[in-house]
Amino acid sequence: MLKSVCLVGAVLMFASPALAETCGSAPIAPAIPGASAVAGKPGEEATKIKHDAFVQVKDYQGRLKPFRECLIKQTSDVKAEAENGKDDSAKKAAQAKMADLQKAYDKTVDDETKTVQEYVALQTAVCKIIDCTPKK
Repeated sequence: MLKSVCLVGAVLMFASPALAETCGSAPIAPAIPGASAVAGKPGEEATKIKHDAFVQVKDYQGRLKPFRECLIKQTSDVKAEAENGKDDSAKKAAQAKMADLQKAYDKTVDDETKTVQEYVALQTAVCKIIDCTPKK
């Protein structure tokens, strides 16, 4: 996971220097414990592990928001450049930048989805240990 995030960051820095300068690096997804981390643990300890993972996921999502907003703004700026471009080479360069920005955005969505799925798997494991049914 960390390797792929670092690789994407490196690719983005070389593929689009303006992206690296303006938006910085994409937030790194937290390592969510697997079901084995709560196996055999008492309910309180398993609940604490789940809660800590929840806090990490929310923090990660909070750090993703401004990064994505930056990518969207840059995409809008580049799109305006492309529309105002006089020659084909400027338009092609702008289209390539927009494709890089879209890839970076899509990567954040993929990483967030994976992180949330890992959290849901952890939550499911914890609910096998304790009763997670909402109280009425």
